[in-house]
Amino acid sequence: MLPTIRFFFIMLIFTLLAGFFIVPTRDLPDNAVVLLDDQTRTYFSPACVSQEKREYRPATAAEARKLNYAPDKKCEDAKGFKQDTRSLSGNLMTRLKMLPPLPSRWNPDGTWNW
Repeated sequence: MLPTIRFFFIMLIFTLLAGFFIVPTRDLPDNAVVLLDDQTRTYFSPACVSQEKREYRPATAAEARKLNYAPDKKCEDAKGFKQDTRSLSGNLMTRLKMLPPLPSRWNPDGTWNW
């Protein structure tokens, strides 16, 4: 009986530790405000646009996808359209009220929290 309990305890600790290395990401919600570049048919997050560039048109992410606009590659590589969340173990700790929840990058109305 004792070896079985020890085995399960070790596996629990191992699983908890391994969970710290698995960090899921949250994708851009459909109602998030993005900026469209009609000439290149791409969209940007507000933090990724350069001010010296041409005019941008605001739209939602759902509208940009419906128009078959592609996300800007540099903005995508900089994680401009994703948010890292807590690790799997961190999410467990958040649910157990041991850690506060992380603030979202997006407000419920689609505006951005940078």
